[in-house]
Amino acid sequence: MENSYKAIWRLALPIMGASLAQNAVSLIDTLFLGLLGRVPLAAGGIGVVIFLTIGFVGLGIGTGVQVLAAQLLGAGQAVSLGTLLRQALWMSGAVGLGLTFLVWQGSPVLLPLLLSHEATLTTTTLFLQGRSLELLPLMLFGALRGYYSGTGQTPYIFQANLLLALTNLALNALFVLGLGWGLYGVILGSVLAQYVATIYLFVCLPYQRYPLRQSAAGRWLRPLLRYAGPAVLQNLVGMTGWVVFFLLIERRGPVALASANIVRSIYSFVMLPAWAFSTAVGTLVGYFWGARQPAALRQTFQRAWRLTQGINTLLALGLAGSAPTLTSFFTTDAYIRQEAAQGLYMIAISIFLMPTSALLLSAVVAMGLVVAAFVVEVAIILVYVGYAVWLNSAGASLTWLWSAEWVYWVPSAIVLGWLALRRLYHLRQNLLASPHAAGTTVAGVA
Repeated sequence: MENSYKAIWRLALPIMGASLAQNAVSLIDTLFLGLLGRVPLAAGGIGVVIFLTIGFVGLGIGTGVQVLAAQLLGAGQAVSLGTLLRQALWMSGAVGLGLTFLVWQGSPVLLPLLLSHEATLTTTTLFLQGRSLELLPLMLFGALRGYYSGTGQTPYIFQANLLLALTNLALNALFVLGLGWGLYGVILGSVLAQYVATIYLFVCLPYQRYPLRQSAAGRWLRPLLRYAGPAVLQNLVGMTGWVVFFLLIERRGPVALASANIVRSIYSFVMLPAWAFSTAVGTLVGYFWGARQPAALRQTFQRAWRLTQGINTLLALGLAGSAPTLTSFFTTDAYIRQEAAQGLYMIAISIFLMPTSALLLSAVVAMGLVVAAFVVEVAIILVYVGYAVWLNSAGASLTWLWSAEWVYWVPSAIVLGWLALRRLYHLRQNLLASPHAAGTTVAGVA
């Protein structure tokens, strides 16, 4: 693999398009929920955050597949890709079925313990039970996305997510505007769209670059758990911070929660270019780590950071300048629009602070420090939640609650940067002590 600016763009751009298309689904859902009124918009806010927290299990599995696939290619062991993918899909399917059952049965039991407003509680329970039917295809999608990303075949991800967004838009328009099914229409549109996108990635497998034959050497469950397990926990911990954050807002009433849902939708969308470059960094760093090339690895990160920081600076300025206009697309409620616009000003600063931490997270995981990355995530989330709870107890406005995002990005960048530099130092020392270490198998890499 190359590590030129062009190569980084070539990996990141399809992922960026895919992520934008995928998160357009969240924007579309929020827009249609806004048409249904304050309560559905508010319930969608807390419901989507809880659903995404659970859904990030699939992203964690995909991270494990991505890292292992990239390391296999870097070590010249592409013959094992088929076995890796098959076992990852079996694991994803089992996890998806288990989560569907747990969310369907658990939502009516757990949500009354978390939510304080009866109207929000009823609507959120319906929302989560319906969206639980999406978890099986979502877990499979995560594993397939990890494979396509780890092998540098990101256009397939873009195509699948574009199909996801277009299908979701068409179905929401049909079910909500055409048939008048309300919240049921929003839920059904999201579930069916995820099935369509996942099936598409399966259909593309015979046409992708590498043969997926079953190899003799191939028990990947333990390596998958070693990489995916901490990544899943890390994603869950990270999203749990947002769940706590939104539960604090829920106690301020449906209007505050509705405005926060708008801010969350836009924030998640604007974050996507940085996460796309982060995914590209994970693939390239995993490759150069597997090939034992520290100079190329460091150069890759530096180039990706320059691109990401430049783009995020422009996005932050654009977000700050267009906040009132953006909120007007989601609701006609003047108070909700005003609250959301003020939150977006705070989020613009977060977007500027984000790139270093986002890229370092993927780089550290790709270099095998999965457990360390998880520990860092737990520590930073505890600081994040503690800061948000302190602001809330001190009576801070909803606008200032969003400053908790700043507390997340800055400390994590410092700690992850130290871990990455330390890991590179040890790799250089090992290469000096054993010049023939390059070409080590993936088992040795990990």
